[in-house]
Amino acid sequence: MKRDSEIAALFRKHEAKRIASSAPAAVEEQTTVLPEDAASPPPSPPPPPPPPPPPPPPPQVYDINRLPHDPGERLPISSYNVNDQDAVQRAYILKGPCRPYAHQFESREIGGKDQNFSSLWFERYSWLEYSIKKDAAFCFVCYLFKEKKSKGKGTGVFVDGGWRNWNRDDALDKHVCGVASVHNHAQERYNLFLHPNAAVDNLIVKVNHEERRLYKLRLLYSLRCLRFLLGQGLAFRGHDEKEDSRNRGNFLELMEWLAANSEEVNKLVLKNAQVIAP
Repeated sequence: MKRDSEIAALFRKHEAKRIASSAPAAVEEQTTVLPEDAASPPPSPPPPPPPPPPPPPPPQVYDINRLPHDPGERLPISSYNVNDQDAVQRAYILKGPCRPYAHQFESREIGGKDQNFSSLWFERYSWLEYSIKKDAAFCFVCYLFKEKKSKGKGTGVFVDGGWRNWNRDDALDKHVCGVASVHNHAQERYNLFLHPNAAVDNLIVKVNHEERRLYKLRLLYSLRCLRFLLGQGLAFRGHDEKEDSRNRGNFLELMEWLAANSEEVNKLVLKNAQVIAP
């Protein structure tokens, strides 16, 4: 009996150890295994950063502070958008013509003498301006309002390339020329742009007494040549009336003969007017 009780006690002891060793594993399994619906959701990603502010709009091309003042650096008015041309013209009018009075004007040899631009011309011609970059003179009014297709003697050089013949200041008067010249037409458009509601009589370029006198003299000498040719039954025009032609026709050859014998005709007719045979 004693032996049976010892064997039973040994089995109970072994069973207790087995139960004791299996209990923590069960607890661990219960603590580690969780149902799927009890699992915590994954963390949400951080919100994206706000977009950067849009860049400021570029300044308009006709901003008065951006437009080049030197006429040698300007773009033609016709190169701007049609809707912007009025604004460009108004901005340049606010700037005014380029007149660097304090600039040391460069000298160059012309006809054996050193010649340079004179700032005194600024006082005589309100439309005149000077380009330091190109060492040339330009017409402010023609740059702004000369029609693209308009052509006239002595006009294109004051808009496109610049005038640099400092020894021939009579070219400034030739540029203005008569009432119907390209320059005066641009001047009228300039005046109308500044004063759109002004009376027409105040916008037309007025002719002073001296201009009327010179016009009558040119007309007088032209009529004298015409009367002589009509009396002799001679033709007026020639086949080649270019300046380098040897025979420019009876009218122009007769006019040049008069100019060679009269300083007044040479100065008033040939040098300050474009003579064309009728």
